[in-house]
Amino acid sequence: MEWFDLVSTYTPSSAGEPSWYDSFRLWADKSRTWIIFIQLILVYYLGFATRIRMPLLKNILLYLLLFVGALIFAILDVRLPVKSGLMIAIAILVIVKVRIKPDGSTRK
Repeated sequence: MEWFDLVSTYTPSSAGEPSWYDSFRLWADKSRTWIIFIQLILVYYLGFATRIRMPLLKNILLYLLLFVGALIFAILDVRLPVKSGLMIAIAILVIVKVRIKPDGSTRK
């Protein structure tokens, strides 16, 4: 049995030609790790990064550890709503970044 068959959480509604939604959900199941990896990168840069530029080895280590975390979250995503939780975290962090954005006007 294939890995995808073991972890797939979506079954198409019709046995015939899949709709665009069925195709999208099957694609999202197959690339679950990469979707979570991109979401983790967004959460890191929106919430935790103090500066964008780091030395090259630190960037490599950061992305390696984020990918290991994405693999762990992909395993947990079979039963828990990890992708949805990360989307909510991204939305909250974007709202916070927009609200804290300086106006440019200074008070004296």
